[in-house]
Amino acid sequence: MHRKFWIGALALAFLIALGWGWNEYRVAGEYRLLAENNNRRAINDFASHLDQLETDMAKGNVANNPAQKILYLSQVSSNSDAALKDFAQIPAQQTGLSYVGQFLTQSGDFARTLAQRIAGGGTISAEEEKTLRDMHERLMPVNQKVQELIVRMDTEQLVWTDPDPTIRERLGLGTQVAEAAADGSEAPSKSVRSGLDQLDASLQKLPPFSYSGEYATRVVAKPLGLPKGNVTRDQSLERARNFLNKVGYSNANPEFGGESQGELGGYIWKFKEAYLEVSRQGGVITLYRDQRGMEPRTLSIEEASVKAKGVLKSLGWQLVITSSEEFGSYVQFDAVVEKDGVRIYPDKVRLMIALDNGQLIGLDSVPYYAFHHSRTFPAKISMDQAVRKLRSGFQVLESRLAVIVKAGNREVYCYEFRGRYQGEEYLVYLNAATGAEEKIQRIIKTPQGEYLK
Repeated sequence: MHRKFWIGALALAFLIALGWGWNEYRVAGEYRLLAENNNRRAINDFASHLDQLETDMAKGNVANNPAQKILYLSQVSSNSDAALKDFAQIPAQQTGLSYVGQFLTQSGDFARTLAQRIAGGGTISAEEEKTLRDMHERLMPVNQKVQELIVRMDTEQLVWTDPDPTIRERLGLGTQVAEAAADGSEAPSKSVRSGLDQLDASLQKLPPFSYSGEYATRVVAKPLGLPKGNVTRDQSLERARNFLNKVGYSNANPEFGGESQGELGGYIWKFKEAYLEVSRQGGVITLYRDQRGMEPRTLSIEEASVKAKGVLKSLGWQLVITSSEEFGSYVQFDAVVEKDGVRIYPDKVRLMIALDNGQLIGLDSVPYYAFHHSRTFPAKISMDQAVRKLRSGFQVLESRLAVIVKAGNREVYCYEFRGRYQGEEYLVYLNAATGAEEKIQRIIKTPQGEYLK
């Protein structure tokens, strides 16, 4: 009797475990399918906006009438912003400051700067016209390669990540795509990710643009916030291990992935699906991206925010989170320095928190290390004096002091007013010393977060 009971109990337990396992497998499969669909939607939207961006830039070069010039340059700026949002959701090796992302940012910023000048009655110089043509010439092959990736996705069922290397490649008898791309050959990529990485690498070889705009020197000639002194490759390895341990990978043994150039460049390290970069000067982590497989979501945006604050604290950052944006499987947060009640927006760190376990999967601290320095704030008018300079009917919801960036990386000490006007919310920045209106941003609210336009 006891024997039959135990056999029955074990059989029931087995069936329950089998059912639970099958359900978990089904849920994971649905989540993988959702992630795949999101990735495909993101890259298709990216390709569409990039194609329109290239067309508008071409029309802008041809247009001679100021009204037409403003129209097409404004559309270049708008499509650049849209392409950047799509690009942020595509699984690629780096996050934040990649050369593709930097190129899109600079193109949109430059077009916006020119459109604003023409709208104010100004003109475009011959040198700026040449820069605009150079940007278009650089954009054309970028657009072409992205459109080719889309075609290969549809016709060749191109996978998202590279397949595992063959035994021949492990023995060093085969040439991999990344190596071929580095040599300048046109070997076809094996995956969407490696195709984007090849595109990124090709842009690295080109000289930077020189122009006057908000992001003209996104990578500054001399970073202001990097710690003193250089680190060796071995020292950077220890920094990488320490960082990986703090974000959840104990006993990590990263592999060397090469070196990046420039004043903010350094040593590249890879561990499993994670990629990080340690600066040569100062030995700090400037870029990090973990492209591990994502499990079903378990956290809310509010819970992810708590996790983000914990991550910042564990990494030694004393910053204030200013914005969040959900991208399905993760939430992207922006955090900035706040000193003596003044928010310093140029000194920014961007981080991404996974919604399955709250782990950090992305970090871009390049803006912080590029622009962070000690500042002396000038004399200011009072808050009451500043409020009186706002438009009549503007309802102030929040107010604070802030440092913002305008064209040419020019920092402006401002009063920041978040308020409502005719049913919509805006951020209005008034010069703290003179009360002059410096900048207005419209707040667009969506289920994924708040956007500024």
